[in-house]
Amino acid sequence: MANKLQKVRFAIVNDERHTLATCVMLSQQGQNKQLKLLTYPNTDLTAFEHLNLFSLNAVPFMAWRGKITRQRDEQVIFLAEEQIGENFRRHLRINMAFDTYIYSLTNHNMRYKVKSNDISCGGISIFSSKKLCVGERFEIVLPCTEPPIIVSVEVLRVLSDSQNLYACQFIDLLGQEEALIQESIFEYDLRTNRKR
Repeated sequence: MANKLQKVRFAIVNDERHTLATCVMLSQQGQNKQLKLLTYPNTDLTAFEHLNLFSLNAVPFMAWRGKITRQRDEQVIFLAEEQIGENFRRHLRINMAFDTYIYSLTNHNMRYKVKSNDISCGGISIFSSKKLCVGERFEIVLPCTEPPIIVSVEVLRVLSDSQNLYACQFIDLLGQEEALIQESIFEYDLRTNRKR
């Protein structure tokens, strides 16, 4: 079990939903999880009253809310006070801009250029080069994941008619696709926070 856990990468996220560090789990005994930091935070993790620990590349998803009780170099002890449901992770929305394309599921010759506005594990908002209709379904290329993937989306609502900005939800995601999206979101957030 310990070997399997060490292959799972985790993100340590504060209550403002900013990624502070990434780590692997070395072991767990009850509520205590011994972690090894892969990236070092710009702050003392023990100073936070509460933190969130999310798996990045695991199916099924694992997450806890708790606190760091000890930090010694790259080794930390996380006390898991409660388990976190998938909704918190799905709604963790990160501003991320990239150019890509959507492909019509009904007319295979139709391709539209779009630019992302933000992304979460549950969906993406996009600026489109053409007007879209609520309920339309497309495939979108996500160049932010490693490797890039193509997933299906459905237009949920118009966020700005004048800017052609649309909220879309991911549909029929495989567990591995969701894990890739999640990992890219937390990695991007960590890189962005380090630059601040």
